[in-house]
Amino acid sequence: LLCDTDLTPNGGPTTASRQTFMTGNAARIAASALREAITQSAAEMLDVPPDQIRYEEGLLRYNGSSVELGDVVSWMKAHGLQPRARHEYWAPPTQPLGSGGDMHFAFSYATQAALVEVDLDTGEVHVHKVMSSTDIGRAINPLMLQGQIEGGIVMALGNCLTEAFIIENGVPWTTLLARYKMPSIKHAPEIVSRLVEDRAAEGPYGAKGVGEIPSINTTPAICNAIYNATGVRIYSLPVDQDALLRAIKRGEAEIHTAWKDVQ
Repeated sequence: LLCDTDLTPNGGPTTASRQTFMTGNAARIAASALREAITQSAAEMLDVPPDQIRYEEGLLRYNGSSVELGDVVSWMKAHGLQPRARHEYWAPPTQPLGSGGDMHFAFSYATQAALVEVDLDTGEVHVHKVMSSTDIGRAINPLMLQGQIEGGIVMALGNCLTEAFIIENGVPWTTLLARYKMPSIKHAPEIVSRLVEDRAAEGPYGAKGVGEIPSINTTPAICNAIYNATGVRIYSLPVDQDALLRAIKRGEAEIHTAWKDVQ
């Protein structure tokens, strides 16, 4: 299902992993109201009780017979009825942290583990595999959801290892993508993703937001793997290969130097 932005009402900002929860609930409730209106119209059109009508594969079935959904919609329009429903969804009220109430109406959880190799001669870091487990409440669109998780992990890979936006004396030095060093498909590790469905009471069919969630854990997982391999803690991003190599050679336990600080 692809949306037409020329027809779809404004759903607010795409932030805080809110669209599945907010827009999803609005669409679900509006669709339920539209279904009820269509059912009532079909019952009047066919002269049968509404509770005898069932929806199956685009058909409305009743007493062993069926009628196409499009025919009911045409009947509605011919009788001055609009096959349309609109709903404005407002999330449950929340309270500030420490005030005794709920500070959020649904929480998403995720964990990741990274299999990382560090070249002790060059300081190069290679991420072989990332394993992710994400609580999404309920998977509304599993294929799109897996793509969101994989994309978030690769985005975080760049944040952790390669992407540096440098400003010198108020002037951006990073003016080319060749300098920014975004990861490409060849840098993407093997990704194993597991979905956990712990449904949210207020979410659409139990779903929770998952927008930013996949990109949050990747960097800590990689940095902890580097520490596990070398004994060096990373405190500045992106991880600088030369600084990591120096720390390994000198037996230093921490890196506070970013890539931009050693150019």
